[in-house]
Amino acid sequence: MKNWKLGTKITLGITIIVIICMSQLYLTANKTMTGMMQESELNVMKNTLNAQASLLNEYVARQESILTAYSKTPCVRDFLKDVNNSEQQAIVQSYTEDYYSSLNNWEGIYIGEWNTHIVAHSNSKVIGMTTREGDSLKALQDAMTQRNGLYDAGIIVSPSSGELILSMYCPVFDTDGKTILGYVGGGPFVEELEKQLYDLKSENDTLRYYMINTETNMYIFADDSSLIATDIQDDMLLNIIDKIKSGETSGDLNYKEGSDSFVASYQSIAEHGWAMVSYDSEENIYANVHKNMRILGLICIIFVLIISVLAFITIAISVRPLLYVEDAIIQLSNLKLEKSKRLTPWINTKSEIGKIATAMNSLYDALSGIIATLSDCSTSLSSSATAMQRSSETLLSCVADNSKSTQTFAEHSEDINATVNDVGQQISEMTMVVSDIEERIRQGNVHSGELLQKVEKMQTLANNSMVNTNTQIAENQKAIENAMEELQSLMRIDEMASQILDITSQTNLLSLNASIEAARVGEAGKGFAVVAGEIGNLASNSSKTATDIQAICNETKNNISHVKTCFDQIIFFLQNDVQTQFTELVQETQDYYQSIQEIQAIISEIAEESETFVNTVQNIQNQIHAISDVPDSDHISSQDILEKARQTEETTQEMSVIVNHNKENALEINNIVERFS
Repeated sequence: MKNWKLGTKITLGITIIVIICMSQLYLTANKTMTGMMQESELNVMKNTLNAQASLLNEYVARQESILTAYSKTPCVRDFLKDVNNSEQQAIVQSYTEDYYSSLNNWEGIYIGEWNTHIVAHSNSKVIGMTTREGDSLKALQDAMTQRNGLYDAGIIVSPSSGELILSMYCPVFDTDGKTILGYVGGGPFVEELEKQLYDLKSENDTLRYYMINTETNMYIFADDSSLIATDIQDDMLLNIIDKIKSGETSGDLNYKEGSDSFVASYQSIAEHGWAMVSYDSEENIYANVHKNMRILGLICIIFVLIISVLAFITIAISVRPLLYVEDAIIQLSNLKLEKSKRLTPWINTKSEIGKIATAMNSLYDALSGIIATLSDCSTSLSSSATAMQRSSETLLSCVADNSKSTQTFAEHSEDINATVNDVGQQISEMTMVVSDIEERIRQGNVHSGELLQKVEKMQTLANNSMVNTNTQIAENQKAIENAMEELQSLMRIDEMASQILDITSQTNLLSLNASIEAARVGEAGKGFAVVAGEIGNLASNSSKTATDIQAICNETKNNISHVKTCFDQIIFFLQNDVQTQFTELVQETQDYYQSIQEIQAIISEIAEESETFVNTVQNIQNQIHAISDVPDSDHISSQDILEKARQTEETTQEMSVIVNHNKENALEINNIVERFS
């Protein structure tokens, strides 16, 4: 029952430790995953914004290159030198219409004089209009002059079509490269750009995007189409505009709307005065985290149950031999010398239980020998005491008869002589009995000496077993510590997993860049885009695998820590329970040694009493011989005979006391033997 309780306590302790560790793991994972998810979401925002910015710049550059190529056509330059030449005007108009027909999704393209008087247009109905005058004209001319090349007026709502276009103007220089002859203008619809920007957003992506003009504080693109080309009233966007104007080209922003928390990321496109903004609520960002944490919590609970059950089974199996040892020790403490059959398989084995079982077996053999010797001594002493008692009773009877006969001694001298002869014979028999007792006492003394030697040997064996057990426990503890140190090599796997994560991050970035390049190439890059997508999927799978490896490494390190704790508790149990039992065994052996010494002292007392008895009997025998050998014994006075009878009675009483004392000693030895039944 004690070991059962100990196993239960150990299992409960392991369960509590596992619960604490799993709780700590859960909290740490929650904190780590929350931080990682926020960082990942911010990275996604930044990557998406960078991709959108790159796509926007590429789109604008492509459209600008189209307008720039149109402005550098020789016929355009020649026509602006002579705008009244109708033949040249027809050539330029035809070229403009052909050039426009080759464009995709443009509102229009035209040629204008420096005062914005349109002289050629993809829509011939517009020819002859003047688009700007006054300050507006001066601002446009200054902008083109300062840039000494193409001026991008930004994405605006077209006055003619009412749709968003990219308004661009490019001055046309003379052959000297300095003299401005006029300009060309045009604007592609940005519907295609808007579609490409939103195609970067995944189907399940909850991010929301804005494209804003940081110079005019107006919406360019928005999820809510009603906001397009309107003034920005959102405090978050106004705050971002202020940050961009203060010199921050990109960054993150945390803000609240009511009770909801949001995270925003922005990227400035300074050359155009635009900015890309994405934002999302923390609830959406952490949705996967909360789902994963619920799964992780369930996994932790399952692992706690599995580890607790396995620990209980392992501990129950491990402490089962200790139950047999405990039963054997309790049986030995109750002085029962029957060997435990359940410990037989462990005898002469090298384990701690084997050494204990071997020591217990040797102790059983030694104690059995001691009890056998004590039993023989007790039987011999009891037989001697019985014989002495019978002789004492006979002697007492003779003394009584002598006392009665003394009064008539004078008349019955012949009867007295006969009685004396009879007493002499009885004394001779007593002498033989006493000699036999003396011999048995000597044998008992020899047996007790042998018993003392066996107890000393048993005591030495118990001490040696205890020392060997302590040494084995220390060696096992050292071996366990060495094993724990060797298992620390798992840290290298964790480091390798971190390197794989770094590689997959770079591979993912490479895949994104490849996708952007494939999108820029257009139809010819579709195959490359598929390869880039597969590379991205491979990077994601590698990242997930590396993360799983790190999780398994962390779990393995925790399990190693738990196994080490179990071994430490087992060593603690061996040191504080088994060693205590050995100490108690040594103490019990010492008690047996002291008991045997007491038995030897009793035997010595019996020997001394027997010697006194022998001397007394010898005196009686000598006196009887003296009576028998006295010449003229018929003339001995009756007073002398009475005196001799009195002395004989006293001697007989002393002998009776010695006999009773020997009988009591025999009973004490027999009681000691019976205790080992």
